Amino acid sequence: MQHNAFNGSLKSIPTNQIKPTLSCAPLSLFKSGQLLYLTPESEGGLILQNPYYADFVGPGAAVGSYFDIKCISVYAIGTVNFHAPVTYSERLQAFQRRMAYIDKLKEILLEPSRLDRACLLLTQLCEWLGDDEVRDIPHKLTAKLIAVQAEIVKKAWQQRLRETTTKKSETLIVP
Repeated sequence: MQHNAFNGSLKSIPTNQIKPTLSCAPLSLFKSGQLLYLTPESEGGLILQNPYYADFVGPGAAVGSYFDIKCISVYAIGTVNFHAPVTYSERLQAFQRRMAYIDKLKEILLEPSRLDRACLLLTQLCEWLGDDEVRDIPHKLTAKLIAVQAEIVKKAWQQRLRETTTKKSETLIVP
């Protein structure tokens, strides 16, 4: 069962706006406990906002089931496609992939410096999704992934842009 429920043009689905339409199907499916996964061919990911934190889900990872019953909004990045796993092997692989994303965020959360934590997250998200896609994510939502304030994410972006500019100018200098 393939669900092409939404792409990058649909950004957020708050629970107070749920209507029985295809565009809202993912959130209602997550809350129903239905197990899905993002197909490995998906060229994007989801940020699932819960009451006190947010979680990132990328290609191949499970969504729904017991993971996302308390999800209050979904932010789509790029194009994502959903599939309902049929076999035990598909379910296991999707759960393992979801745990890998959780483990990576947990590793970033262990960084004591808030600014360094934000810089690490931006680097990781850019690896997963690309700079252009990540730049479009609201700072407030990115901040929820790693328990920092939106202002810290803004500073991390500024630092990242400075470093990128410095690296570009260094490559132009011929010794």
